[in-house]
Amino acid sequence: MHWRAISLAVFLIFSPVSALQAHEAHRNNEPDPVAQSNEHNAADESMASMQSGDMTDPHAEHAHKAATDKSFDLIDFLGRLHPMAVHFPIALFLVAALAELIMIINPTAGVGSSVRFLVWIGAAGGIVAAILGWLAGGIRMSDRSEILGLHRWTGTGIAITGILLALLSNAPANSGKRTVFRVGLAAVALAILFQGYWGAEMSLGPNHMGM
Repeated sequence: MHWRAISLAVFLIFSPVSALQAHEAHRNNEPDPVAQSNEHNAADESMASMQSGDMTDPHAEHAHKAATDKSFDLIDFLGRLHPMAVHFPIALFLVAALAELIMIINPTAGVGSSVRFLVWIGAAGGIVAAILGWLAGGIRMSDRSEILGLHRWTGTGIAITGILLALLSNAPANSGKRTVFRVGLAAVALAILFQGYWGAEMSLGPNHMGM
């Protein structure tokens, strides 16, 4: 049993480190780790050029000062809350989808109000998580990291769809709007699975599942 406790302790210690490293890479708009190998030579040459150049240039000094400035950054702090915030809408939407499935199988189960509650709170949490995600990944429309781009826009789509689902959550069971609601909720549940995988790819590294 001791080796299991040791393994758990090592995981708890080092997993936040990898997440923080991924956070910095995403804010700096760095490419995926696999793609970075093709840019190492150019980066090394650029670094050597900077080291051999005139470091008295005021622009270089300003850039160096900005890079080493460790003062409190509110945007950076809020972005670091994104991994914590995403768990709530994920759980709420998935449970809402399960409850809706139960209602389809057994219309008299009486879970309609629960579905509405879960979807509304999930939609609110999705908006918060999406905003924090944009702060974590940097405010830009395109990313050098393909995984970050997929994660960014899928998360944004989930947040927007969540709002629409909340507005449709009170539709009657046998109506066309309810059918649209159910299809949308199923799509969100499926998208969440991919979203979780891409998030782990960024924090744990490519092919983290060894597949």
